[in-house]
Amino acid sequence: MLMMDCSRCPFDAATRPAFHRYARKHSKAARARGVTPAFFMTWAYSDKPEMIDTLAAEYFKVGNENAARVVPAGLAFQRALAGRPALALHVADRRHPTLAGTYLAACTVLASLYGIDPRGNSYDAGLSADNSRYLQQVAWETAQAFPAPERRSRR
Repeated sequence: MLMMDCSRCPFDAATRPAFHRYARKHSKAARARGVTPAFFMTWAYSDKPEMIDTLAAEYFKVGNENAARVVPAGLAFQRALAGRPALALHVADRRHPTLAGTYLAACTVLASLYGIDPRGNSYDAGLSADNSRYLQQVAWETAQAFPAPERRSRR
């Protein structure tokens, strides 16, 4: 079961306790039904890139607290934008993903949850071949760099 929250909830100190509380509650409910929980790390708003540090730390914590995998989509956004700042991953509201952002997130899910290398996937969602290859590469590298639960230490 893949779960996520809005980017603001784990970022904002006022809503962060609820993020952790519901992560525990829903992880417990999933496990009671024989389902392994996983968390989808959201990305920083395009006008607040500093959000990613808190988002990553909080998703890392809920992953550890619940022995769950984390899909590091937010870190993939950060990495992709560092390499190609002009690549539009957010729509005009600065929060939601463009087609390229959605494609990157999907490739990161494929790499993180299923261990499937998205590089070379022929499906490009209508993106240019150069951009789809780049996003596949970023997703794979990000997923490989982000530790699975058995490799994470408690902080």
